[in-house]
Amino acid sequence: MSYAKILVPVDGSDRDACALTTAIRAAKPFNAHVVALYAHPDPAEALPIIGVPLTAEAMSAVIDGNTKIFRTAAKRIHDTIAQTCKAEGARAVAKPIREDAVTISFREVIGYPPRAIQAAAALSDLAVCAPCAGSPGGFETAVDLILTERRPVLLAVEPPQAFRKIMIGWNNSIPAAHAISAAMPFLEKAEIIELVCLQRPSAPDYGTDNVVAYLKAHGMNCSEVHLRILGTAVHTSLAKFACENRADLLVIGGFSHSRIRETLFGGITNEFLRDPPLPVLLSH
Repeated sequence: MSYAKILVPVDGSDRDACALTTAIRAAKPFNAHVVALYAHPDPAEALPIIGVPLTAEAMSAVIDGNTKIFRTAAKRIHDTIAQTCKAEGARAVAKPIREDAVTISFREVIGYPPRAIQAAAALSDLAVCAPCAGSPGGFETAVDLILTERRPVLLAVEPPQAFRKIMIGWNNSIPAAHAISAAMPFLEKAEIIELVCLQRPSAPDYGTDNVVAYLKAHGMNCSEVHLRILGTAVHTSLAKFACENRADLLVIGGFSHSRIRETLFGGITNEFLRDPPLPVLLSH
């Protein structure tokens, strides 16, 4: 199995460099193509709502200002792509192409950003999202891709050179099973796979025979760890365990509970979206 096309939503912020670096390193084992997608509204439609009519001169000034903002962001994205390609050995091209090396192209879409990103993700194998901390828009983008488009999302945080050791957070849920399937290209390239079963002290152990059998059917062996979770700090316990054991990638199911429940009562998906301590692949 392989990834051929990896999508990276970009916005011209400092967060882009981390996302693009992660995407290129994720693409290297497969010589995949990376698409840096910059989606923004039409400058003429991105007008402020102030409760009073704007004069023609005022509207023109606002449109000109929006145009300058979007052009400046696009220029920053081009610069970041060039710098990242130089650092990572990727090649910038005009449009998606498959070669014997990682290639990256820039695409600018004018329209409603969430819809444009979702449409692009629907025909991509993997989406790489920048850290969501302090970025409500980035948080919503990742959530939309996981829940609405059912696309696997890789959260970008200080990526390793290669994903050699992969941990799977297993809680016996359908999203966790889907995450394993979505991560299969990475798992096939991994040197070490560790199945981490998240257990409550008062709950029975999860059965892992089906997971182990599925991985063996793909020619993979894994070790198994049962991690007892005290209290409600699943995110903290799993993150600490993955970091202490030097995992390069953590694979987990996204939104095993409903998003409303996670928003009201907290949940592991929301916590990892806000503060991932290492690259995390989520799928619903």
